[in-house]
Amino acid sequence: MTPLLNRRSCLAALIAAHALRPFAASAEASRGAALNDCMPDFWAAYDASRSEVLEIRTQSLLEQFFDRHAADYRRAGVKATAKTVSSWLPKFDAMESQVRSVHRNFGKGYVNAIQRFEAALPDFDAAASPVGLLPSLFQFDAHLQPDGRRLPLYFGPDGIVRYHGVDADLDVLFSHELFHCYQAQKNPSMSLDAQMPAFANLWIEGVATYASERLNPKASLLHVLLDDAELIRIDAPTRHRAAQTLLARMDETDDATMAAFFQTSYRGEWPSRTGYYLGLLAARRMGEHLSLPQMAAMPTDQVRATLRPILRELATEA
Repeated sequence: MTPLLNRRSCLAALIAAHALRPFAASAEASRGAALNDCMPDFWAAYDASRSEVLEIRTQSLLEQFFDRHAADYRRAGVKATAKTVSSWLPKFDAMESQVRSVHRNFGKGYVNAIQRFEAALPDFDAAASPVGLLPSLFQFDAHLQPDGRRLPLYFGPDGIVRYHGVDADLDVLFSHELFHCYQAQKNPSMSLDAQMPAFANLWIEGVATYASERLNPKASLLHVLLDDAELIRIDAPTRHRAAQTLLARMDETDDATMAAFFQTSYRGEWPSRTGYYLGLLAARRMGEHLSLPQMAAMPTDQVRATLRPILRELATEA
């Protein structure tokens, strides 16, 4: 999930990446793809200036960390300025210990998660999606950012704490985001659509949510829905309204439709990101007779034909 960034624009940017290098097997060894962990450098710079006033701390962090990792931030699509860092820093201070805890657990958790993911989906090319870890300035918890050759995946431990809490189920988050990378490898024609219709986004997010549930069978529904408590409390009338509206607008590509179902900024008739929930319900039904690779590779026309009757059912069932 990318709370403050539009995943739609991110996937649209993959067109250039796909043109330059199809998401086929990489020449690099996919097993054990390295984690680029920038956090030790951050903690060193953060601790060195912790006792200074905000202005001095901000400048010190810019010079000692953000400027030195400018290439990493450029690849992650984040711009660190004095204004953004000084605004973020006091809020970060309040959760420092929680972020340290997430960071301590991250490395081992990632290694275990990638091993389980590759065991379940052996045709996944991990080298095509190298993973980076850095403070995101609350711009994301996890974020896909194409670089013209590969599909790098970035995690922000500060964003993870802000959007999921210190007890975040990292296995679920890993599975969800890695499955997006897998979808782009298996079905680039849909994932790379610059004007992705609502039904395609419903499928992409719904199947990724479903995959995280399948790959982590002990995870709670709350964690599977990326810790969005409102989504697990949706009642039948609300689900009916949302499904009816999405059914009527399933071919729409406008920002308002996407925001109404897939973005945290939405405030309206149903909880924000209700598309994730509806997509999960739809994917569960399809998962009764399709494997995860089959679902990831399903052609766009078949996805639309499959989702239409399911949305009708979700709009009427008790």
